Amino acid sequence: MPPSSFTPFELLLLKSRNQTDTAALLMLAWILANKARALPEDRGYLDTLADDFRHGHALAPLVETAHAQDMAAIQLAAEVLQKDWQGESAHPFLRQAIALATSGGPPSHRNHHVLRFLADLLSVAPEPLSALYKSVTGQPLQHPDDPSRAAYWAEREHRHQQQTHADDTAEAETAARRRREAQARRREEDAAARRRAEEEARRRAAQEAARRRDEQARQRRERERAERAREQRERAQQRRREEEAEQRHRRQQERERQRTGTPPPPSFDTVHALRVLGLDHHASRRDIKRAYRRLAQLHHPDRFCAQGESRMALASRQFQRIQKAYEHLMQDARFV
Repeated sequence: MPPSSFTPFELLLLKSRNQTDTAALLMLAWILANKARALPEDRGYLDTLADDFRHGHALAPLVETAHAQDMAAIQLAAEVLQKDWQGESAHPFLRQAIALATSGGPPSHRNHHVLRFLADLLSVAPEPLSALYKSVTGQPLQHPDDPSRAAYWAEREHRHQQQTHADDTAEAETAARRRREAQARRREEDAAARRRAEEEARRRAAQEAARRRDEQARQRRERERAERAREQRERAQQRRREEEAEQRHRRQQERERQRTGTPPPPSFDTVHALRVLGLDHHASRRDIKRAYRRLAQLHHPDRFCAQGESRMALASRQFQRIQKAYEHLMQDARFV
């Protein structure tokens, strides 16, 4: 099969769902390509406009065609627009073109002519074009400079000389500023070097002072450790003497109980268990069982289901204390 003879833009037109919208988007991209200084938001504005067009293809190929200044494609797009949009039906498109051309200020010299070319192409007279321009920008539409006039080039040369002079002045000011900045940096570096030397001297002095403090603290800790060790030895000796005295006292009490037949006193755990059940040391095994059943029924967690988890948890802890006390007393040989 022979290769296709269609250009990329012609292929886009053939694939487009609406050829007029594709042609209009190429013209808007051409305006964007002819701006003297395109703003970052200009491409976003073009993307927003493209969302309302019925073209059905990517915008990037049209932007590339416009930046390449493919005049054959632009001519073809102009012919497509001319067939479908004439007079007032082209006003919305011209408003979009004017907004894009003037987003960063007055239109560039090229876009001055592009806007007039589009208006002429779409049979929009100069007066309606000026009215559309003023309604979009709030400013009257100015006539572009004519490059065929000698004054045009004289003005450009004057502006070029002014710009060159401004550039030279700016360059000289930049060089002077850089010299001042270099001198300021050298002064700052010298001052920083002095500060570093002073900080190093202070750091060494602080290290020496810290070393002396650490040595003093180490000696103090050693004295304190020796003092604590001596005190611990004395307390240990005192505890041994007290324990020996306590053992002698218990042996003496045990001998006295054996001699008189007195039962040994209840242990601390037994006394505590009796208190939990609300009993004294005269209680019998039957009294213990009766008190346990009464308190177990009173504090059983199932009775507090309707009062929330925190109340049930409290009752559960109390029930466990009662259960442990009962089990301890049942194992105590005193309660037979």
